[in-house]
Amino acid sequence: MKLHCDITLPASKSESNRALMIAAYGDFAPVFQNLSDSNDTLVLKEALQCLPSIDSILPTFQRRNDIEGNQHIIDIADCGTAARFMTTYLAFHEGDWLLTGTERMKQRPMTPLVDALRVLGANIQYAENEGCLPLKIKGNQIKGGKVSIDMTQSSQFASSLLLAAPLWPQGLEMELLGELSSLPYLEMTLAMMRHFGAEVEHKERTIKVFPKPYQSRGFTIGADWSAASYWYEMAAFSEECEIRIRSLSLSKGRSNLQGDAIIAEWMTQLGVGTFVENDAIVLRKIPFENSPLSFDFSQHPDLYPTVAAICAGLNVEATFTGLDNLALKESDRVEAMQTELEKIGQHSLRFCAHNDHRIVMALAPLSMLFSTVSFDHPEVVEKSYPSFWKDASFLPVCG
Repeated sequence: MKLHCDITLPASKSESNRALMIAAYGDFAPVFQNLSDSNDTLVLKEALQCLPSIDSILPTFQRRNDIEGNQHIIDIADCGTAARFMTTYLAFHEGDWLLTGTERMKQRPMTPLVDALRVLGANIQYAENEGCLPLKIKGNQIKGGKVSIDMTQSSQFASSLLLAAPLWPQGLEMELLGELSSLPYLEMTLAMMRHFGAEVEHKERTIKVFPKPYQSRGFTIGADWSAASYWYEMAAFSEECEIRIRSLSLSKGRSNLQGDAIIAEWMTQLGVGTFVENDAIVLRKIPFENSPLSFDFSQHPDLYPTVAAICAGLNVEATFTGLDNLALKESDRVEAMQTELEKIGQHSLRFCAHNDHRIVMALAPLSMLFSTVSFDHPEVVEKSYPSFWKDASFLPVCG
């Protein structure tokens, strides 16, 4: 297949969700360009709308949330970022809250964040299973102080506390424990906090946030590099390509907060070059040797399904490390990809979505190599890339 197309990627939901939290904490109207329209961001908007202080800030969305007696029930569906960010937000907002989600979300870890918040004075109880949603939260005053948090399972625990810290009278001094997984996402949090006026110091495993409120400033959400990875995959499977992706930058700094931009470097080993032209990057085929490769996903877990599918499609031998936390995502992504990639070679490829947007989008380009494929739940892509099927309408995918 020859690919010549011009693509505008969705906005980063990671940047969008952090920007919304900062606006809520700063109690100012968001002045954001290119806010994500992903389900994850919509879920967070709806959750934030339950708090009276921001009803006048955010647009009106249909509420998923109910009230039983004096307890506000907030359903964050399957959005892990919203679960972690809202836990801290509710912990020092007056009221009785029940934070819940889907059955899968109720299996994903919350203990490091809850333990740290309790040290800081939060009143949080587990409503069902220890260590997971639902959480019973009684909002009270949090002054800040010193705390340690384990980063091994997720950087979102640390980001959740850091985003709130400028509001606390004592600020926050945080020690990072364990494996520093997904560190680029923590660095994104700190960079965005600084953009909105927060005073932050980061030295090795210690982060200090001083009690200095956020300031209202304009902010442009970047295009999503994780979404770009699926176009790199399609480029890898094409006979020739000229795929122009707008609003992506390879430069470091404010213009590129996303660690998953490393996909551009990785793909040079798999036959795809990245060329900067004006306000876009262009993907073209380049020569490559089919030799054994290795990839460490400890800092870039969202890229695992894509790279696994590329290596399978190109029959490239590769060693993958840094996979420990992939079992804690929307699905057990290692098991899900192993299960689905074993189907390659069957006459009719019917893939299971595993209720995971990244599994579906990583598997879809395989249709370029192995004839028409289908999915049981293709709609799950709306979690991060609502226009994926429209943008990739040339793929022979059905159902």
